[in-house]
Amino acid sequence: MKPAVATRSRTLRFAITPMIDIVFLLIIFFLVATHFVKSETQTPVELPEASLATLEEEVRPQRVIVTVSPVGEYSIAGRVVTRAELEAILQHAEARETHAKEREVRIRGDRATPYEFVKPILLACARAGIRDVSFSVMPTSQ
Repeated sequence: MKPAVATRSRTLRFAITPMIDIVFLLIIFFLVATHFVKSETQTPVELPEASLATLEEEVRPQRVIVTVSPVGEYSIAGRVVTRAELEAILQHAEARETHAKEREVRIRGDRATPYEFVKPILLACARAGIRDVSFSVMPTSQ
C-alpha cells in the first residue's frame, strides 16, 4: 500500500505583517521629526530685514535656536526659558560638544526687541565658549 502524502501548495505567500509594522514605524518617525522641526519656529517673530541676508546652505544639527520676543521672553525648542536656564543650556551644549567648530547659536529676535534682551544671550555664549553666533533675518525686498 502506498503511504499518504500531503500535497504541498507551490504558491508563494507574501508576508505583509512585517511590512505593515515597518510602515507604522516610519509614520511615527516622521510625525515626531516634523514636530521637532515645527517647535523651533513655533513662536511668531517678525524678523528684521537685512540687505546682505543670504540663504543658508547647510543645516547643522548642533545648532541651538533661541527666540527672543519683544518683551524679553526667551524660548528654545518652543519652550519658554529663563536667563539662568538659557545659560545652563548653552553651558551644557558646550560641555557635550567635542569640536568647537560645530557649535552654533542662532538668535531669532523680533525686529522690535531691544538690544538689552539680546545682550544676555551674547554674554552667555561668550561664557560658554561659543563663537559661532548668528541672527535670523529676512532679505530686504528690492
